[in-house]
Amino acid sequence: MATIFKRKKGSAAYIVSWFDADGIRRTKSSRTTDYRAAQQLAGKLEADAMLRREGVIDARLDRYATEARRPILKHLDDFKAGLTAKGVTAKQARLVDSRARRIVEACGADTLADLTPHAVQTAIGTLRDGGSSVQTATHYLRAVKQFARWLARDGRIPADPIQYLKGGNAETDRRHVRRALADDELIRLIDAAERGKPVRGMPGPDRAMLYRVAVGTGFRAAELASLKPESFDLAGATITVEAAYSKHRREDVQPIRADLAETLRPWLKGKPAGGPVFTVPDKPVKLIQADLTAAREAWVDEARGDEGERARRERSDFLAYVDHAASVADFHSLRHTYITRLASGGASVKTVQELARHSTPSLTFGRYAHTRAHDLRAALDTLPDMEPAERQRAAARATGTDDATPNPPRSAQQKRQHYRQHSAHEVTRPDTRGHETRDEHRHKAAERNHLRNTALNDGTRADTAKNGTATDRTRTDDLRFTKPLLYQLSYGGVRLSIAPAVCYATPSSGKMRTAAFSVELRRHSGNHSSCSLLRNSLDREGAYRRSVIHLSSTPHQEDAVSVSHYDPPSRRWVDVTVVVEILALAAGRQ
Repeated sequence: MATIFKRKKGSAAYIVSWFDADGIRRTKSSRTTDYRAAQQLAGKLEADAMLRREGVIDARLDRYATEARRPILKHLDDFKAGLTAKGVTAKQARLVDSRARRIVEACGADTLADLTPHAVQTAIGTLRDGGSSVQTATHYLRAVKQFARWLARDGRIPADPIQYLKGGNAETDRRHVRRALADDELIRLIDAAERGKPVRGMPGPDRAMLYRVAVGTGFRAAELASLKPESFDLAGATITVEAAYSKHRREDVQPIRADLAETLRPWLKGKPAGGPVFTVPDKPVKLIQADLTAAREAWVDEARGDEGERARRERSDFLAYVDHAASVADFHSLRHTYITRLASGGASVKTVQELARHSTPSLTFGRYAHTRAHDLRAALDTLPDMEPAERQRAAARATGTDDATPNPPRSAQQKRQHYRQHSAHEVTRPDTRGHETRDEHRHKAAERNHLRNTALNDGTRADTAKNGTATDRTRTDDLRFTKPLLYQLSYGGVRLSIAPAVCYATPSSGKMRTAAFSVELRRHSGNHSSCSLLRNSLDREGAYRRSVIHLSSTPHQEDAVSVSHYDPPSRRWVDVTVVVEILALAAGRQ
């Protein structure tokens, strides 16, 4: 039974006391001096309590009404606390809260009822009118939508009022476009950092190793800063990022190349256990800006004796932080470079997506994988020739090349296919001059020097060593080294040395092994360069052998070389194809 009373004589308003739905006595001021009005309020409160006990009135509606009366800024404080309790980093929680709070303030909202779609859309439009990009405005919209979803999930509002609002197309107004660094740019960047002075408290050798790991793993700046000596498994060639520092909050075990692991081994010695191996500053972009500037100045200064060349280099985008297309090469561009090199190296879409640790391939190839003009032209070269055959033969007769290949192979795959077809034709054709055939000559040469290349038509045959009808060799096709890993390059003077490790599958167990090769490029006159492939391998008795194959190539042209390597565990010779790509750096920029 509700009661009505005054706390003391002469007080203004009557006090109402009643039992709520849970049987707890409640008191409330009626805010009136009229006894009859206070009596009606008491009856209403008592009736509502009875309806709630019987389940006629939904308790959720009461909470909605209660939360709707609270200031919206109080809800924002609870939202930020909830983000932190969920495990979001303090930096991310502050960022999302500040963005959502700015939109709420721009809406002029005091309570949750003021957070309407029209008010939020108007606030986003105000941001755009103030000069913010579409991408920035979308980030603010995502923050306030995240706040609205939290309100609905927490039972503070019946439904998300702005769930149907969508951001704009950021591709139409991109203002911070990153670019992938070219191979020779990355070489000079690492070299400048290696020899550079400390920048923001980070020594030059540490910056150089930071760039190597970044472009060899695709790790973000925060992930690199979290690495400890325990994160590196050099025997297994992996680096692990803990879930607390990974962007998607899961432990990432990233594989790395074996040569990068060997480069890291001496550098990690002496690093204190449990501590970070990289002292990455708050703004790592300052590191790469300083090293890009130093590398570009050194590159331009190399042409100080040639004013025309110096002027051309000063106008070039080579090693520029911002190029003429307004694309920037900041620290995150190293991740773009890593993914671009994977994509251009011929890896499958799924493999590149997994190594990039992206949820969808559209993000990997739509935003991170950058194609260059010569990559696109190389893809066009694989298309068939649409000219009629008769017209091709007429053009060949007119130029005196009727017995030559109409369309010379350009890519490494086309070269290998052409070489196989050409060699297979010569093997079956007798020598009209009465001499030995080319196939007989090749096998005799192989007997004299078993390190020479095997017959090219062996690559199309199955391994029939069990019945003794074929040579005791297995050709592992399509295992090629197209672009050397840049942290294994050393640049100096007019010579560029490359030390690749070519992977191949052993014929006995199918396990992957490596064979060491080195490529040496020397500059000649004009735009031509000479290339020497130094083959390091073992013979049947395990003795160390070295032989040299001389090549000639122009910049951006590939040479496919078939080399033999003896695999002691399987006791067989393995032929692998090494594709050497002569870069413009070797010919024109040394």
